[in-house]
Amino acid sequence: MYHCHVHFYLAGQPCRVFEILKEMAPLACFTHKFFEGENPQPEYSENISEQKVVFANLEGIDREKVQLFLAPYRENNAELIVLAGYGQTSFFEEDFSGIKDIWTLPMNDGEIRFRLRQWQETYKLQKDFLQEAHYLDATINNIPNLIWYKDKDGIHKKVNDSFCRTVGKEKWQVEGQGHAYIWDVEQDDPACIESEQEVMSKRTTCISEET
Repeated sequence: MYHCHVHFYLAGQPCRVFEILKEMAPLACFTHKFFEGENPQPEYSENISEQKVVFANLEGIDREKVQLFLAPYRENNAELIVLAGYGQTSFFEEDFSGIKDIWTLPMNDGEIRFRLRQWQETYKLQKDFLQEAHYLDATINNIPNLIWYKDKDGIHKKVNDSFCRTVGKEKWQVEGQGHAYIWDVEQDDPACIESEQEVMSKRTTCISEET
């Protein structure tokens, strides 16, 4: 089980969103820490268990100053959520780079709690996915047999280390490619096509032994 320590930053004027966030309990596997000020700077950390989320409040900021205000957070390794008043979204001039989401103010307390809870659940889902992906990689990469996942068109979507060693290619070269390219032959092997059809018709994992 993982543990994620989230550092929340409020940039700009104090607002109700951040106050309610501080009142909400973290979800399982998470802990929270809060920083706020006119321009708080998230510190760089190599600790992968520490994550940074910036709420940038644009209230009281002129159009000419918005880009300068957001610049430190666009390039930072933090997730940036912009809190904007009605009409302020036009300040971006179609440049939404580095912004994860935009929440329009004002919001009542019920809507704020709803949005924050939705964010928490989505954020946790992302971390759960990374954990499950790690489990899968750790499992298949320690199995000597060749393991591969294909789509219905025969394109390799994921392979294990044994597969790459056998074909003499890196994963980035293999994933997204078909049989012929990977095995350096002119056309797909009919035996492979037959086994793929068997898997799809039986709707189960199949094991085959080939020389």
